[in-house]
This record gives sequence, structure tokens and C-alpha cells, in this order.
Amino acid sequence: MIPHMKWRMIQALAVLGLGIALLPTRSGAFVAEDTTWPTDRTDFPTDVSQLRALQNRVQQVIEKCTPSTVGILIGIGAGSGVIVSEDGLVLTAAHVIAGDSPFTKGADYKAGRACKIVLSDGRKVNGKTLGINPKTDAGMVQITDPGPIGGKWPAVPLGKSEELKRGQWVVALGHPGGPKTDRPPVARLGRVENVISELVRTNCALVGGDSGGPLFDLDGRVVGIHSRIGLTLNQNIHVPIEKFQMEWKALVAGEVVGRPSRPGQPAQSPPFLGVVFPDDEEDDAWITEEVEPNTPAGQAGLKAGDTITKFNGQPIKSVKQFREMMAKYKPGDEIKLTIRRGTTIMTLSVKLGRRPGGS
Repeated sequence: MIPHMKWRMIQALAVLGLGIALLPTRSGAFVAEDTTWPTDRTDFPTDVSQLRALQNRVQQVIEKCTPSTVGILIGIGAGSGVIVSEDGLVLTAAHVIAGDSPFTKGADYKAGRACKIVLSDGRKVNGKTLGINPKTDAGMVQITDPGPIGGKWPAVPLGKSEELKRGQWVVALGHPGGPKTDRPPVARLGRVENVISELVRTNCALVGGDSGGPLFDLDGRVVGIHSRIGLTLNQNIHVPIEKFQMEWKALVAGEVVGRPSRPGQPAQSPPFLGVVFPDDEEDDAWITEEVEPNTPAGQAGLKAGDTITKFNGQPIKSVKQFREMMAKYKPGDEIKLTIRRGTTIMTLSVKLGRRPGGS
């Protein structure tokens, strides 16, 4: 069954069958439906019982994790975050607290900036910024007020993004449009599209204000932090939780991990083309998804299915090789890409742009 048909089936079952608590057997007797849903399951529900099991699991995650999901107000900006320790340590995206794209800040960033933390019930408490990694878009904030539970804060455990499977169900929490005092964090259900060392990609719907919010597995463990909103639904990017764990002490200490070598000078924003390649870095550099018309690639005439064979005349044999070539250029540079489209070979001129920010 094709994916959109599966979603329609799920929606129909939700309307027609969620009130059913018992299912008939072949003999006509009724038995209690199965209410378990394995957290690592990667397929769709196929009947009412399974749909209810998934629904119950998601509701458990939301109830458990909502109190730990917060909004962050800093300057005129707003984002999301998640409390991961009882002393009020909050994980978020670097660009939420640095005030700009994760790719353009770092050299002039200083920890200790005051911010407001918006709790799930709308109350606001005080916090301060800690360290960031502009490259991975990892950031930390410390709540400075005492917690409501004997001085402690409600914290959620960390999971392992490296154990996520393609198709696995996950829950995104955050504050779309920014935190609102009369609205708790909003939950979106989705599935994992891909996991590599540098990122987790899902089709959970995200909008501005969600940046910095948590991505949970169905055990209620944080496996990623919302970083960038993709040009299409399944391109939403999350920082793997391992990226925080690798640099935990430095981030808590307020350091800028990977600070540019020239203090006081912003890091150079990498060039942006606007295409999606295969996840396997050793695969051919062919465009796997529709190209948005407002991107540099779209404006140059690249299309889904095109294979890039040369970069400024140099042969390209893999996605990895293409990315290495791109790293030598900056936004505004004009390059020539030779592509293969079916049996046709053509060369297109492309003016590289800047990558859009996360929120």
C-alpha cells in the first residue's frame, strides 16, 4: 500500500474505530485489544487495535515529556528547548540563543546572556545562556530559578539517535510560532527518514519557533533537537543527541566549540545549492527529490533525477566528492555543473546562495 493511502486508512480508522475497546474473534467472542506498540516498530498500523496502541504510546510520551519542554525568549527572538537535568539544564539549538543562523555566529558569542524560560503551563522563569557549537547547531541554557519540585526541575532522559531506524515513529514537541502563555507545547507525530552522524532527518511537521525543541522516541527519551526546517516536509533536520554528549562539559562551561580562528570575525556561511542527494555518501551525486524553484539549483534548471558528473570541469563520482568541492566555495560564487539527464549531457551555470536559517 502506498504511503498516502496508509495515512488515509489511519485517519479513517481514527474516526470510525477509536471508540472500540473490544475486538471480535472468529468464534464471535470478544477479547481486549492489544494496547502495546513496540517503540522501534517502523511500519504503519494495520487495524483499529494497532492504531489505538500507537495512539496510547504517543499519549504517554506527550504526558511524560510536556512538562520538560520549554520556550526560550531571548532579545526579540524565541525558540524552544527541553530540560534534561533536575538542576535545570536545557538543551536547545545554537541559533536560538546566538541570535542568528548556526552557520554565521560563534566568533563573537559570549555565554551568560539573560533569557526567559517559558514553562509548559505558561509561567516564566529566569535563565542564562551557556555554550554553543555553531557547526552542529547545539546549544545549552541554564535555568537559574529553583525548580517547583523541592527545588528540582522535571527532566527527561536522553536516548540514542544512532539506534533510530528508518521509518521509526517519533514525536516532536515545541512552540510553533513562539511560546504562548495560554498554549502548552504542541506535539507532532512523524517518522524517521534518515540518521547519519551529523543529523537526524524526519517528516515531523515543524515551523518557526520549534527550533531548539526536542525530538522524542516512543520511550520518551530525547534523541534530537530541532535545528533546521527543510524545503520539503521530509527534510526537517535535528541535531543528534550524541552531538551534545560529545561536547557536554565544554557546552556546560559556556564555551564556543570550534570557535573561528580569528576572534571577533563571524564564521563564513557555507554555500547553498538546494538539492537532496542519496544518504549514502559513496553513491552517485544524483538529485533524489523535487527541486524547489526558489533555490539556486531550481533557478539554474536542475531537476529531480539529474546526476551531477562534473563540478567546474572536474569529474564527480560520489556525493562525498561533491560536498568536498562545495566546501571550497562561498555564497555568491558562480559554478558550472555538468549533469546527465537521461541520455542528455548538459552544463548549467549556478550562482550559489546562503542556506536558510532554522526559524
